[in-house]
Amino acid sequence: MAEDLAKLIRQSHSSLEAYLPSFQKVVDSVIMQGSTDTKEIEHLLDSLSSLLYVGIGHQLYLRLLDHYKTIDSEGAGFYWDLYEEITG
Repeated sequence: MAEDLAKLIRQSHSSLEAYLPSFQKVVDSVIMQGSTDTKEIEHLLDSLSSLLYVGIGHQLYLRLLDHYKTIDSEGAGFYWDLYEEITG
């Protein structure tokens, strides 16, 4: 049973990692275009924060957060606190 559970977790982790290239393209686009659309950025950060719980997406989250802090430092503070809460 424990082995089956471990296998399921590995498969889930791999499935979630498959989304990273898509997120990478969107994050790169937001940063390269200098987007100031806070709703879009916050939506991306929310989505990426879900991946943080399983240990993936850290670099993308932090890159996007670094961009976001130039637009809304208070909002970025919220997402930094969330990052610290998730990653401990």
